[in-house]
Amino acid sequence: MLKNKLLIFFSIILIILIALLTYLTINSEPRRFIYSKLIGGYKLYNYHVVGGYTHNRDFESASRKILEYIEFSQKFSKGKNIFLQSIIDTTALITSKAYTQKDFNRMQKVYLKINEITDDIYQNHIWLARSLSDDNIDQSIFHLKKAIKLSSSSEDAYREILRLFSKNKKIKDLVGLYCKNYFNELGGGTQGRIATAQDDNKIFYGTNSVFAMSKNENYTKLYSKLINDLNKYYVYDFNFEKVEDINQFNIFKNFFPGSKISVRNIILYNSQQNKINIDDIIIQSVSSYIVDHTSNEVIFLSGDNSDDVLKFNLNKVYSDINKITLEIKLEKLYLVNNSVCERFNEN
Repeated sequence: MLKNKLLIFFSIILIILIALLTYLTINSEPRRFIYSKLIGGYKLYNYHVVGGYTHNRDFESASRKILEYIEFSQKFSKGKNIFLQSIIDTTALITSKAYTQKDFNRMQKVYLKINEITDDIYQNHIWLARSLSDDNIDQSIFHLKKAIKLSSSSEDAYREILRLFSKNKKIKDLVGLYCKNYFNELGGGTQGRIATAQDDNKIFYGTNSVFAMSKNENYTKLYSKLINDLNKYYVYDFNFEKVEDINQFNIFKNFFPGSKISVRNIILYNSQQNKINIDDIIIQSVSSYIVDHTSNEVIFLSGDNSDDVLKFNLNKVYSDINKITLEIKLEKLYLVNNSVCERFNEN
C-alpha cells in the first residue's frame, strides 16, 4: 500500500514537472520572466553581501566575493554580459569607502579582472590607476590617460592626476593635461555607470554639452541646444512652431559637476522685444545654487551632474510669444588652487 502511494506521489510530481517544462518550452514569456527574476535575485544577493562588507570596511572579503561573482559571470557568458553593470555597481559600492592606498590595493585584483573583461569603463581606470600608484606609476599614468580618452571632460581622472602630483612633483607633464585641457574640454559624457552605455536615466543620456528649454512647464516638448564652447557667452535662439502665452520657461541641463552657469540678456519676442529684468522675476532650480545676480544676469553653481531644471517664473503673462533668446556661459571651477597651473605655465 505504501509503495503504491509513493509511486502515485512521485508520478504526480513527475507529470507536473514535465507539464511545467513543456509549458516553459512552448511559452517564452514566463520563461523569460523566471530567468530575469533568478538573475536579478542573484545580482541583488551579491550587492547586499558586499554591502555588509562595505559597512565594516572589509575590503579583503569584498574583493574575494566580487572575484567569485566575476568568475561565475564569465562561466555564464565570456566577456561583457548581463552581470557586468551589477559587478561595476557592487565594486563602486565598496570602493566608495576606500580612503587609503591599502584599501585600493586590497581591491586591485577586482579592478584588474574588470579591465580584462573590458577596458572601456571610465571609472574602473580611475580605480586601477589609484591602486597601482604606489608601485607602478607608469601603469597608473597609462590608465589615467585612457580614462581621459574615454571622457575628456569628466573630472575624476584629473582629480587623481592632482593627487599623484601632490605626492610626486616629477609628473609635471601629467599636470599639463589638467592645466591646459580640463577647462576647455566638453568631450565625452558625464560618467555615471558603464562609460559606453552612459546612463540611460539621464535626460540627455549622460551628455554634458546639451541643454533644453520648455514653456509653461510643458515637459513633453523640449527645445534642445548644444553648448558652443566653454568660458564665453553665446546667444541661443529658441524659435517656437506656434505663438503661445508664456508666464514661465525652464532650462533643463545636466552639465558636469562644479560648473558655473551664467545667464543674461533674456528677451521674449512677440510684436516687440520684451527684455526681462531679473529683479522682477522669481528664479529657482531643482538642485543648483544661485551664486549671484544683477538685473540682467544670474549665475548658478552646479554641485553634481544630476538632471536639473532652472526655473524662470515671470512676473506676468507675455502674450503671443514666438521666440526666446538668451545668452549662456558655461565654466568649470578649479579642482586645485590656481597657483599650481600658474607655476606650470611659468615653466
